[in-house]
Amino acid sequence: MIPGGKHVGLERFEFAIDEEHLDDIYIRAVQDEYTKIDESWLQLHYKTSVVLVVFSLLIEIAMGIILVNSDMLTTTVYRFFIKFLIIPSGVNFICIAIETMIMRSKRFPQNHKIYAISLIFVGIGFVLFTVHSTFTATYYIFAIAIMLTAIYADYRITCITALASISSIIISELFLEWDIDKISIFENTHRMGDFLISLSVLIAFSIACMAVIRFERRKNSAGIQKEIERQLLQQSVHMDEMTGIYNRKAFRAEMKYVEDTASDRNYILAIVDIDKFKNINDTWGHHVGDRCLIEFANILKEFLLDMTPFRYGGDEFCLLFCGKSMEDAEAICGEIKARVNLLFFEDYPKLMLTASFGLASISGQVDTVRLFIHADRALYEAKKVRNAICVF
Repeated sequence: MIPGGKHVGLERFEFAIDEEHLDDIYIRAVQDEYTKIDESWLQLHYKTSVVLVVFSLLIEIAMGIILVNSDMLTTTVYRFFIKFLIIPSGVNFICIAIETMIMRSKRFPQNHKIYAISLIFVGIGFVLFTVHSTFTATYYIFAIAIMLTAIYADYRITCITALASISSIIISELFLEWDIDKISIFENTHRMGDFLISLSVLIAFSIACMAVIRFERRKNSAGIQKEIERQLLQQSVHMDEMTGIYNRKAFRAEMKYVEDTASDRNYILAIVDIDKFKNINDTWGHHVGDRCLIEFANILKEFLLDMTPFRYGGDEFCLLFCGKSMEDAEAICGEIKARVNLLFFEDYPKLMLTASFGLASISGQVDTVRLFIHADRALYEAKKVRNAICVF
């Protein structure tokens, strides 16, 4: 297995990826992972709102029973249950129903669902705060609403949720009077103090969440950059610089992986030589020989879905087939051979390339050394004829 978790014989990825393309590929992969994390957190966000509504209903029922059986009730039992239990709980359960429809809908993209759940959570908090604003602890519902958005690392959603929470407190305290026993903040310095402190705490909490998001983004960006650098380094170690396909080091690592993990899989190894390559270097120069190697490697890249190519050294290449029959492997090698024969170099019209292929197969308990020796023997026979395919 190639370090980094990529098994060459089983997973394909583009060869010779430049740094810019690798940046794009890895950033997309990271974004996909972040999307999955956000999706999981969104589910938890939704479930938290459901738990809040159910828990508040149970608390309201318990408080109602206590008040009904005491002398603290200042209104009729019927009016109390309608005003403090049925109406607020009914509104909140309607909010939960809306949340559920949004979560189950496939028409809403994930970011729209995040906004909807975050703002509906604030709406639930607004109902509970308006009904029970005499209890100072209800201020903390909005702090929870803001905190739950921080994991999305999105300034806008956290900012909008914070503004909605602060507005809910102001509207509830200044313009609504659901509880007739509620003391106005303008009539009681203690209530005014709680109001101002709650606003200050929510603003400070929102700023703190923004700071957390900022540093979390910086940390993620640094992590992405380091991983890109690691991927580039790994690529340089296991890629042949000139041809852009896997090198001998990668081939040895893959052979070890195959030998360690193979069970009932069928492996076929083809060793390929460009015929009379030394003559090409001697006649036209090494720069032309390098060009031939590059063109040959480009042809091999066209068959990445069928096999994995390696440059073993010089003009020798190895092709590893997994799960293919020998007939399929021979046919693929035949297509490669035909493509090589059709190569035309405008600057060197007399230059004609041919290649010889030696194939061997093995399955069950894989002995990769024997597999290589058998393929090399087949190549030896093919080179006697040249431009041929031989099977051990």
